[in-house]
Amino acid sequence: MFIIHFFTGSIIGILSGIFLSLVLIAIILGATTAALMATGGPTTCEPGGGEITINQANSDAFIDKWDAFDQALNNGTSGFATFNESEIASRAESWANEEDAPFEDIRACIHDGYGEAAATLHVLGMDVKIRVKGTLDLSGKNPEARVDDISVGNVPGFLMAPVEAIVDRSLDEGLDDLEIEHDYSLTLNEGEATVGGRP
Repeated sequence: MFIIHFFTGSIIGILSGIFLSLVLIAIILGATTAALMATGGPTTCEPGGGEITINQANSDAFIDKWDAFDQALNNGTSGFATFNESEIASRAESWANEEDAPFEDIRACIHDGYGEAAATLHVLGMDVKIRVKGTLDLSGKNPEARVDDISVGNVPGFLMAPVEAIVDRSLDEGLDDLEIEHDYSLTLNEGEATVGGRP
């Protein structure tokens, strides 16, 4: 199930890559930045569709929808699948648990034209609150991600500018290696993401 791994593994893996890249950069920037990371932090993202519920049922609903969508494409039929924030966040949380990834309290907030992800990252004995805002374009041969904003702990914005540049470059390099099997589109509306596809 390559395509399931692509959407539920690699895209979620992109988020973990962002978080882990931030850790490396924090080590480079030194103890002062690390201390700022561990204190306070951004609030969780604001849902576009109401309260987000994290549970196994929502994670399973995500997988069921994706399986049906993927099967239709493999059978030569165009289609789409719509996922709400609870399904996306629940699948991300399940993925993090399956992969023993160092973050929890994952939230996915979808708004018109962009999405946000928030989580708590456990690193160097600290709990670091992180929020990332951006978009993902699935329409080309390779997916393209754009990070518009990253907030980490109490690290001030002027220190985050080089971090955003490094993360953008790392994302571009990582996504260049991913090839999409079908023609996809991604539409983000308040509270939900719709993935369309053609064989």
